[in-house]
Amino acid sequence: MCTYLAKRGATYYFRRAIPVELRPAFGGRAEFMLSLRSKDRAEAKLRIPAHTVETDKLLSDAMRSVGGKASKPVALSAAQIERERQRWEYEQSQADYAADESFAADMEHEALGPIMDALSEGVEADASPAEIARAGRLLVLHERERAGAELEALRNSLHARYGQNARASESQNRAVECEPATGSGLYLDKDILDRWAVERGVVAKGKDTHEAVARWFYERTERKPVEQITRQDVLAFKDKLLAEGQTVANTNMKLSRLRTLIGWAYQNDLAPSNVAEGISVKVADGGKMQRQPFSLSDLQAIFSSPVYANGDRPKGGRLEAAYWLPLLGLFTGARLEEIGQLRVSDVQRKDYPDQDGKMLSGWFLHITGATDDKGQANRIKNSASERLVPLHPELERLGFVDYVEKLPDQKGRVFPDLKPNIFGRLTAKWGEWCGPYLRNVCGITDRRKVFHSFRHTFKDYVRRARIAEGVQRQLMGHAGKDVADDYGSGYDLHSLAEAMASYRVPGLEIGKA
Repeated sequence: MCTYLAKRGATYYFRRAIPVELRPAFGGRAEFMLSLRSKDRAEAKLRIPAHTVETDKLLSDAMRSVGGKASKPVALSAAQIERERQRWEYEQSQADYAADESFAADMEHEALGPIMDALSEGVEADASPAEIARAGRLLVLHERERAGAELEALRNSLHARYGQNARASESQNRAVECEPATGSGLYLDKDILDRWAVERGVVAKGKDTHEAVARWFYERTERKPVEQITRQDVLAFKDKLLAEGQTVANTNMKLSRLRTLIGWAYQNDLAPSNVAEGISVKVADGGKMQRQPFSLSDLQAIFSSPVYANGDRPKGGRLEAAYWLPLLGLFTGARLEEIGQLRVSDVQRKDYPDQDGKMLSGWFLHITGATDDKGQANRIKNSASERLVPLHPELERLGFVDYVEKLPDQKGRVFPDLKPNIFGRLTAKWGEWCGPYLRNVCGITDRRKVFHSFRHTFKDYVRRARIAEGVQRQLMGHAGKDVADDYGSGYDLHSLAEAMASYRVPGLEIGKA
């Protein structure tokens, strides 16, 4: 086990909780979180001791400053110690909630997109269900190891500060979990929701989805304050969702959000325990709903449909967006929101040298989360998603550059008919149009095939083109897999442009608009 070792993306961090009573000395900060500047676990572990010594000194100094002359160990009850342990554990698990929830909201119209993105860290886009299951097991083992090490360190720290009370037996701790908390009289769908959202900095979409779950819960059980909610209530809620025909994935999503709200109430002494903890529905075969790439016949059906064959520009498909978004998905592998939010200024002509120093020029799409001079903000998944993607020659042949250059507002969006919903997502309504178009017009009835399938399809064809794995990741905005990927500035524009030019979809012919 490796004490205080945590991981964000591919990089390891030193992560250590600050005791509640010492947080005022650190400006209210709940933990130390320091990058170990390594993606290699063994190398990261070697850097832990120096940070441990450093934070030990900081905590000791804080203890003296808080305690003053009368500073001495404070005897805590087993209940207080257990509550501090579980509060810390909860804060550790929720530290990155706001960022994750923001991106999950962007992709919610592709129901399993966020789940698959989270699980497939280091898993290939066409991984089999068995490979994904193995990755999931490794992730669980890693998190269990990390949590076990950090909890043991916390117990040792508590023992050093508070004496033998910190070594209460497991039977005592289990009894403590059932101790009734002081009645809060607060309800999930208003009081708890509002306080949780303010403290966590939750985006509007996240707050609304949690409010909806709280409302569903009360409608199917009984309206009562959070401290009166029992485990039997949560189990009854789960059973009623399934009886109503909710899918396993939707049921687990609702239970997860309910668990978040009740867990927050517990960690803030407003409920006796998180009675929703551990309650979920086992997924019998998650691989059945894994997103699938489009086959060649699927692509032929899409690109010979009325939008491409007859020049139709349906209002629901937001006119020109109906034509260009599938093409951009197929020839860039980008996520739907990434290409839907493109601004004219993000379509850029770049000069670059080849391997012999000869200057070349080409078009690129700048996928970025930056806000432009006009105040138009973009949203991307993470830092690896920021990238320049060469414009495929087929997109140039079909007239994409001409289309962009003729737009009336050269400081606006590439697809001005895409309007943001109340949560700022430009492609939300377009995604609602795309699914039925694929099913009813193109005849693609497999519900595992959605817009995100273009990303899987792109991955398949870049493999067939024998493009280097590192180039593939850079084109698609995937994080690197090992410490070597952290060196240098990535592949140069010439390498990317050459790779993109070699990308082919044999057997597919697309007519100009």
